[in-house]
Amino acid sequence: MAAPTVPLPLRNPQAVAAFDLATLLIRLGLIVLGAIILLRVSAMLVGRLERAIKESGRGEPSTREKRARTLGTVLRGAVRSAVVLVALLMGVRELGLDITPALAAAGGFGVAAGLGAQFLIRDWIGGFFIIYDNQYVVGDAVRISGVAGTVEALTLRHTELRDGDGSVHYIPNGEIKLVTNLTKSWSAPVVRIPVSLTEDPVRVTSVLEAFLREFAEDPAMKPLLKDAPRLLGMDDVAIGQYTMMLQARTTPENRYTVSRALRSGAVSRLRESGVALHAPAAGGAA
Repeated sequence: MAAPTVPLPLRNPQAVAAFDLATLLIRLGLIVLGAIILLRVSAMLVGRLERAIKESGRGEPSTREKRARTLGTVLRGAVRSAVVLVALLMGVRELGLDITPALAAAGGFGVAAGLGAQFLIRDWIGGFFIIYDNQYVVGDAVRISGVAGTVEALTLRHTELRDGDGSVHYIPNGEIKLVTNLTKSWSAPVVRIPVSLTEDPVRVTSVLEAFLREFAEDPAMKPLLKDAPRLLGMDDVAIGQYTMMLQARTTPENRYTVSRALRSGAVSRLRESGVALHAPAAGGAA
């Protein structure tokens, strides 16, 4: 005769539910903690890369500073997006949701949207090579797709360019075919001064050369100059006037400061010397 079976004691459903909930929360907490650690570690590595570019990179300190800041911003954004995406997928899986159908649907959608995605991939590749080749960085004055302005933001997807009127232009990196960097490493702004055709060019040249020698020794301007400013000479002759060209080599961020000071100082010196800066009005008194 078989021995009677003894039923196992039933487990408390509430205790089982509490245990499962605690286990789930611990797993989710570990995922969040791992994501935070990865973000911190990546931030440290990107920071070291920025310091390495600033300290041992090629070019002027200001150029290295801008390139390091641009690379750091792009890398932090890419790493943050990847870590958050992986953490969300792991969290959804721990909640018991089967993500396989969703991934399969996403794969099918990706195939269907392949033609549209190629433009996005093209923008990413274009942005990568812009950063890798150091074509321009945040803060540079550039001309892209017929628009001239200052680069305010650079991502793998697009470039934000603010023009002289204050308008912001969003240019996909894949659409960029030609880039003209107006402030690469150094800048040499040219200042044009119109002078009345009645003035002797030899006298005007003498006055401007004397002014440029003083300008080069000005305590406020000397630290901003890479070389002594020079007089390029007469540029063109129009009705009633001709143009004298001045040029100063400076750092990219000081190009407007130096050009404005050069223009203002030249005009003031010519006026002090009695040189007319404009042509007499047509039909006016002699």
